Amino acid sequence: MEYILRRIQRAGVFGWLYALSLFHGFHFFSVHYINSSLLEQYISQSDVGLLIGISSGLTVLTLSAATLFLSIFGAYRTALAATAINLVSSLGLAVVGDVGLVFVLFAIHTIMIPLTLFCFDVFMENNMQDESTTGSTRGVYLSMALLAALVAPALSGLVTGDENAYERSYFMGALFLIPVLYMLAIRFRHFTDPVYEIFSPKRVWVALQNNNNLFHVSMAQFLMRLFFSWNVVYLPIYLNQTIGFSWPEIGLILFLMLIPYILIEYPAGVIADKFLGEKELLATGFVITALATVALYLLDTPNLFLWATVLFVTRMGTALIESMSETYFFKQIDGDDTSILSIFRMLRPLGYMIGPILAGGLLLTMEISMLWIILAGIMCLGVFHAYALEDTK
Repeated sequence: MEYILRRIQRAGVFGWLYALSLFHGFHFFSVHYINSSLLEQYISQSDVGLLIGISSGLTVLTLSAATLFLSIFGAYRTALAATAINLVSSLGLAVVGDVGLVFVLFAIHTIMIPLTLFCFDVFMENNMQDESTTGSTRGVYLSMALLAALVAPALSGLVTGDENAYERSYFMGALFLIPVLYMLAIRFRHFTDPVYEIFSPKRVWVALQNNNNLFHVSMAQFLMRLFFSWNVVYLPIYLNQTIGFSWPEIGLILFLMLIPYILIEYPAGVIADKFLGEKELLATGFVITALATVALYLLDTPNLFLWATVLFVTRMGTALIESMSETYFFKQIDGDDTSILSIFRMLRPLGYMIGPILAGGLLLTMEISMLWIILAGIMCLGVFHAYALEDTK
């Protein structure tokens, strides 16, 4: 551990941020794909979407007040408190069996994750000196979380096992927050906060109206988050209950599915910085994702390799979308644009609020397999928003 910390210290502040992204990513992805299955033990499939939507709505409200928290407490204390609260709530989900407490702890867990990541963004943006390296720097940062995304679901599937012992995965996820707390305390306790611009919906709306690029890249990010919300909530349930895969098999499928993030995001960031710009790669990502999502509707056999292949292709598309939308957005703002940063980070919980509620409503009138056809159509909208951007090259 001491050797690893020395190597991180030598890499400077970005080395610490990369390590934070890695360990927090392990926490997040240890439970990300089993949340809906845990909740389904207590409520119906459509109600799972409603509960996740409500929790995400509370997250939107929390993030709207994030700059106020940062103005009062600072980014370091806010990140430390949010991580500690998340640790307690995750341990609670591992041991509590009361329905009401599970719902409360789940909502707290859902809220604290984006608030922590918002603080990480503030740390990064206030240490970024050269905008020409934004793509490669954020590519590495995202790749750390996505390395965790690659491994953690497979570990979670093994830990959960055939007996569906979800509490083991929550306990495992909680343990990964301990090094996050330690690194925050070691490296960021002396972070100098900028002057934060208190979030104003009117000011953000005016900024989005006056800057078409911010509007369209934000819409691209929102569509991607909506895609993720449907997959995170209903894909594991679909694979387990409709197709018939066991949780260890689902863990392996998720491992193979997420490999494109490691292969694509960093190279795509470099290509965007040096050669193409972002809009062409962003549009390509939406096309790939839409076509591959249609294929999910057509699959109805429990062939692990076939499912892993199609899901692998969907993530080739979303890896491009995530990398290019993040890179383009952060090229448009500076470290003190915290109101704009707030709205961008709200897009994740906003997608997770609208997406599951919409999907849950659709499930009242149609089979779960139809969700993939509708989702593919929604992703086609992203091509329009990608081509509406001004090219950076």
